This record gives sequence, structure tokens and C-alpha cells, in this order.
Amino acid sequence: MLVHHSLLLSQPFIEPYRDPRAGGNDGLMWWLTYTPLHLLWDGTVAVFIFFALSGFVLALPARKGHTNWKAYYPARMVRLYLPVWAAVALSFVWAVVPASNRGSDWVQGHVTPAPGGVLRDLILLVEAPGATNSALWSLRWEVLFSLLLPLYVLFAMKLRRWLWLKVAILIALLVVGAYLGPSARPYSLGPLFQLPIFALGCLLAFEWEIVKRSIDRTRMHPVAIAGACALTALLLSSYWLIYAFPFGSDLQDAVAPASRVLQVFGALGLVALVAAVVPFGRVLSTKPLLWLGHRSFSLYLVHEPMVVALGRLLGERASPILTLAISIPVAFVLTELFYRFIEAPSMVLSRRISARVRQRHPRPPITGG
Repeated sequence: MLVHHSLLLSQPFIEPYRDPRAGGNDGLMWWLTYTPLHLLWDGTVAVFIFFALSGFVLALPARKGHTNWKAYYPARMVRLYLPVWAAVALSFVWAVVPASNRGSDWVQGHVTPAPGGVLRDLILLVEAPGATNSALWSLRWEVLFSLLLPLYVLFAMKLRRWLWLKVAILIALLVVGAYLGPSARPYSLGPLFQLPIFALGCLLAFEWEIVKRSIDRTRMHPVAIAGACALTALLLSSYWLIYAFPFGSDLQDAVAPASRVLQVFGALGLVALVAAVVPFGRVLSTKPLLWLGHRSFSLYLVHEPMVVALGRLLGERASPILTLAISIPVAFVLTELFYRFIEAPSMVLSRRISARVRQRHPRPPITGG
């Protein structure tokens, strides 16, 4: 998301999101738009991966019988809302930064939010959060999923022999949600599309032994891993690939919603590969990536206000190389500060609340067959 928003300071990177056919007729911009290279700056795919991973990770403790629901709710809400409220306050920083000259349309679209928009961002559950920080649109679905997690767990836990029926139901919901649209603006897609992504992540967690055995049968052969990675990349890039070829605008627009569903399955495939393939786990265990992983929520919350402020300062001088050279190190510094002073204390408070509620209300976890 940091790379995505940083590149939106340059007008050419905005055009494909206005019109997917406007990614340039040739040259580097065409390759960055209509090939898997788009994954380097595709914010939509990053959110789909986040949703699938969230469903997978939150379902694992319940799958193992470790969830105390009375402790879960207050702890989870503190864990989510305290950093979000701090990020909303931080988002007003860019509003006091004077604009040097006209920047990209994305920067110009950031105006001082009305009180109602601020309130929606603080609550998150009200429709269309993101007035102070557009990244908050995804947190609405994360909070809804967190509140509905016991139902997701029951769905994944019950009727295990009917796994493929449950997957088919979720695919049907995704397809209906995608075709209700607007598929070109996935942040505006409704609950029929967004919430099933978490459910598929939950199913992946509950059926992990089956998935892991299937991956292990390849004996981690490099060709098999490379093929799985290539397929995953193609699925994740599918929305842009259909606009890479002259199929005709009517056909492209008809297929575009289905490609959003394929992107979701690419996100699930990526989560499965990263969790199951040993070399990927070793890479993710390196110190830089562990640092990023632990602070990913902080980075997600703080990067946009900084990027908008940078865009206002640079204006038309903003170039992709310049903005990335400035935004990445500055964002990392802000992320570390936000993590130390906001997110980490909220995690400590969340754990304390959970421990206290567990002491007062010990309760057997949900069980089922």
C-alpha cells in the first residue's frame, strides 16, 4: 500500500484506476500495468491478501480450541480501535502542510474532512469510512469480521464433510458481489464480496492439514513451487491481464468482475504457499521482514497521511523515483514511532484485558464436528 499510494502522486499511475484501458499503449507503463509487474504496486491485491490472512490467522486459535469468547471481544476491539483513533488524529497532519503547486488528482482529492466523515472513521462500522485516511475502508470489514468471528468459526467447523459445498457457496457469494459491482472500484464492493474472503481464510485454517499434505506431496520440488508461484501471480494479476489484450471492451467489462474472484483465490494461494513452503518461511523469518510483519498494521495506518503531505509539498515535481526514495524511509521511521508509542501499548492493554476476563470467566471453547 505504501508503494501504491506513493506512485499515485504521479498522474500516469492514476489513469489505469480511472479507466483500466488507460495504462499506456507501450513502454514501461504498459508493462507495469498489464503484467504481473502490477503486483509491485497493486493496493487492491494487498487488501485481498490481508483479508484472507486475517481469516486464516484468527481462525487458528479457535481451531485449536484456545478461544475464550468473553475475553476475545474486548481485547480485539481495543487492539483494533486504539491504533485507528490515533491514525485518524495523525491524518490531520497533511491538512496543515501548504501545497507548493498543483499535484496529482489523488492528492487534490484529499480535502479537510467534515465532522461526519471523522465520526465515520472513528466508528468504522458506518458506511464508507476513509474521509481522513482512505486506507480505513478495509478496517470496516476487518471489524465486522472480528465481531462475527464465532459465526465464521461455526461455519468452518460444522459439516466438515461438506467442504466443497461450503466453498461453492462462498464462490457464489463472491461472484454475485463482484457482479453487483462496481468491480473497477473494489473498495466500494459490498459485504457479499468482502466478507466471504475472510470465510475462505477461515476454511483454509480449519482444513490446513489437507492443504499442507497436498503441498507436501510435491516434495517441495523447485519446478512445482515455481509453477504454483506463477499460477498465483497470474491469478492475482488477472484483472489487469484481461485488459492487456484487444478482446473488445464489452467482453473485457463482462469478465472483469469474475477476475476479482480469481484475485481472491490468488490471495488464498499466496497465504497457503507462504505458510507451507519451508524456504518462504525462512525468508520471512529474516530480521527485516519480521520487523515489517510485526509493524505492518502501524505501517498501514500511518503511511497515507505522510504520502499526502509529501504530495502537497512536491506538487508537480513528484516523480515515482523521488517519491519512493523519500516516502519509504520516512514511512518506516513513522511506523516505528507509531508502533512503540501507540500500537505496542494497545497490544499490552489488549492482553491485560484478555487475561483479566479469562480469570473471571473461564469458559470451554466452542466445539463441534
